[in-house]
Amino acid sequence: MDRLESQIYLRYQKLICDATGLDFDSRSNQTKVHLPQTVTLSEIIDIYDAFCFDGYGTLYNRGRFVYSGALEWYAALRKAGKELRLVTNAASNVDAALAQDAADRGFDFTAEETISSGSLLAATVADIRKRGEWGLEEVFYIGRETGKNVLGACGIRAVENPAEPIVAVSSSTATPEMFERAAGILSQNRGLLLVLNPDAWAPNIDGSRSPVSGALSERLRLLSGAKTLYLGKPFPAIWERVHETLAPEARVLMVGDTLGTDVFGAHVAGFDSALVVGRNVSEADLESDEALLQIRPNFYLVPG
Repeated sequence: MDRLESQIYLRYQKLICDATGLDFDSRSNQTKVHLPQTVTLSEIIDIYDAFCFDGYGTLYNRGRFVYSGALEWYAALRKAGKELRLVTNAASNVDAALAQDAADRGFDFTAEETISSGSLLAATVADIRKRGEWGLEEVFYIGRETGKNVLGACGIRAVENPAEPIVAVSSSTATPEMFERAAGILSQNRGLLLVLNPDAWAPNIDGSRSPVSGALSERLRLLSGAKTLYLGKPFPAIWERVHETLAPEARVLMVGDTLGTDVFGAHVAGFDSALVVGRNVSEADLESDEALLQIRPNFYLVPG
């Protein structure tokens, strides 16, 4: 795990534990004795009522790339009548469009089954405006063009010179000039950084990994000292949204590729978790990464 990546995910853990009172020491002790099982979906399908899936890096990657076994997982769960949720840190478009993107790859999640970090922005903005901290009508935006749809749904315009020193980040698509501009804006009095996608690193189709929006945002935070708000996994708000869509007594498994967001996030939610190894966590780094973050999944999920 890259040093900056580990710093980011450990910071997320501290922020959440401080805000929620989550017992970090208790979790750490459980991690030391818990040994995850390597399983196929068929071995655990009857244990759970609902399955939450991360999208990018777990089911699919850029374009129409789909990981081996992912469509089979999806089909088996639909056939078994299980509740399914796509729980994604994507903030590149509104949920209906993200659901359609997944459907184009063969995963027919409905908009109602899709819960993205971007969809949390409206409630965050409403709360900020209610408190009168910022008007939040304009931001300097770093992200894909379609991400402006997420801003627009909240009545926010993406501009070069926002009336307030606010920057929103949904991807790592920043030129050096954009990064410099964002850092300058955030360094002003009352700077606010909105991290719409907290993912720090993401896997590529060829098996390599790259720093993404969370890493870019952390560099901006460290440089500017701006107040920073995070939307999405592993933070509690997205799990509250997931809980609202499921029966209170539902037994839930979160399936993802990242220890710091998917597995730790499942712990925040009170869900069990399954990690797909070899995407965002290599088999060679698995033991050291788990020890560093002091978190383990309940299962390692493999195709079959």
